[in-house]
Amino acid sequence: MKHILSSSAYLVVNKHLARIVGLNATVLLADLISKEHYFAVRSELVEGMFFNTCKNIEKDTTLTEHLQKVAIKSLKDKGLITTKLMGMPAKTHSKIHENK
Repeated sequence: MKHILSSSAYLVVNKHLARIVGLNATVLLADLISKEHYFAVRSELVEGMFFNTCKNIEKDTTLTEHLQKVAIKSLKDKGLITTKLMGMPAKTHSKIHENK
């Protein structure tokens, strides 16, 4: 039971940002920030970018692949993230623009 209620089991959602980009995009951004931190602590960012699979995002956020695509488009349109296919096999990498 404790692992379900631990602080790592929660996403922090910014209400102001949710009004601007939508709740799903805000939840996705929170998850991406968490994943970026994971890679940064391990010094595994590539050109400031990191990857997170669609399957893993769905597991962590409950957002389906379609909802993820809509959320990513919203975040990209607002200039909050950029994405790029990198590596072999190719994976979508993301970069969060903190200055936005």
